[in-house]
Amino acid sequence: MLTISPNKIREIIQLAREIDYPPLLPSAMYDLSRTSPREAAIGIQSPVTGKYIKLEYVDLLSVLKGRENTSRFLSAFIVQELEERQPSRWCLRRKDVHPTNRRTCRIAFEAITFELLRDIGGIVNHLTSDPLYALSETGQMQIRDDPLGGEAPSMKTCVTCKSEFKAVVDTAREEFWRMLPEWFGVEVSSWG
Repeated sequence: MLTISPNKIREIIQLAREIDYPPLLPSAMYDLSRTSPREAAIGIQSPVTGKYIKLEYVDLLSVLKGRENTSRFLSAFIVQELEERQPSRWCLRRKDVHPTNRRTCRIAFEAITFELLRDIGGIVNHLTSDPLYALSETGQMQIRDDPLGGEAPSMKTCVTCKSEFKAVVDTAREEFWRMLPEWFGVEVSSWG
């Protein structure tokens, strides 16, 4: 994953404002919103130019409001798509003779929910909030044998459950990306 420093992101936002090019703003603001609110708000003197780099007040508010909106989207996704998620009607484990095996996909979805609530994206990448990454990680969690390196239950679902859930995640990620300009208060004529 490419990581750009918060200072560089602030410079991108300032440049986009200076040249009046809004298509740069939603993704730059999202990237900055993944850091802590304090880090997004503070400025720093550029060692190259000596110029003080700090967001304009309106942009800082946009970053903070956008951060709330992206977090709200992830929360809604967890409630609507993962909480109490049932295995597929065509789950390959549904008719297994062993009760534990029959519940494997459901247990896997519960484990994924737990990991999202722990904000695995932030822990792994030293970010305080990265809902888009967290969504993409749900797919990766389903193929790892032991994601937490210990006694944790496997998050492996059967092929059918994984396929159905992947479609849900892909749709959510597309919706998330499409909504960025609105969430960060930026008007962009073509986005996507």
